[in-house]
Amino acid sequence: MKKIINLRLALVVMIIGVLASCGTKKSTVSSESNLSALSDGAYLKRVLANAPEFEEFSSKMKFTLQYGQERISVGGSIKMVKDEVIQLSLVAIGIVEAAKIEITPKRILILDRIGRRYIDIPYKDFSFFAESDVDFYTLQSLFRNELFLPGVKRLKNSELVEFKVTKGETQATLTARENRKLTYAFLAALADGTLQKSQIYVTAKQTSKYQMSWGYADFLLLDGKNFPAQMDLSLTGTTKPVKAAFTFSRWKTEAEYEPVTIPNRYKEVEPVEILKHLLAL
Repeated sequence: MKKIINLRLALVVMIIGVLASCGTKKSTVSSESNLSALSDGAYLKRVLANAPEFEEFSSKMKFTLQYGQERISVGGSIKMVKDEVIQLSLVAIGIVEAAKIEITPKRILILDRIGRRYIDIPYKDFSFFAESDVDFYTLQSLFRNELFLPGVKRLKNSELVEFKVTKGETQATLTARENRKLTYAFLAALADGTLQKSQIYVTAKQTSKYQMSWGYADFLLLDGKNFPAQMDLSLTGTTKPVKAAFTFSRWKTEAEYEPVTIPNRYKEVEPVEILKHLLAL
């Protein structure tokens, strides 16, 4: 049972590791002033203020996944409507949609188009989500390169007291309060407060070595703010290590979204079955 849960976690976090974009203008927001002299509270406010403001987002993407020794690289696209949905499409051979992933506040739905299979995971059916306070808004913040607190829909300045700031030479580590299962930490640039990495790992008192690292790079200008054109995801402590890379292009801050429906002929299966099939493409 533990292996199945780990595989589900790997699949969920890996598949959702998407967003960002690749624009045509290099970022001009930045290092006019170094923020290292600011108080911890003032610095945290600057990090929070760097969060994107767009309500809708869509982009083409290149998705590369390594699961153990198996590796695939496919094209695809992303659509996101803030607080409503994150929808991903993976395309094989450049023209055939191999998988559709839809993440909403209620569930995660993955369709295997080629194998005519699907998995439908309501958050309420996963004790992990309930016990760790991970929900749709946590996942959305990862996609949007935002600072967040587990269980909090929209982080406000008044809640920044929940973070401890440790400053290094070029980066600051922002550690959120621990919950029952996981610890959340963030790395941000001292120069301008740009969020460079989000980390989620099991608290020290537990035996599991699960850890997720979600890195951001190649920042470009989107609606006047820095936004990453590259995201790199790694998972350890799962049945097999997982690495994923996402590169985005032709972005825009609008999305024509249609809800995914499950065709009658599709069969519901375990997440690992879909993962194995997609890796075989």
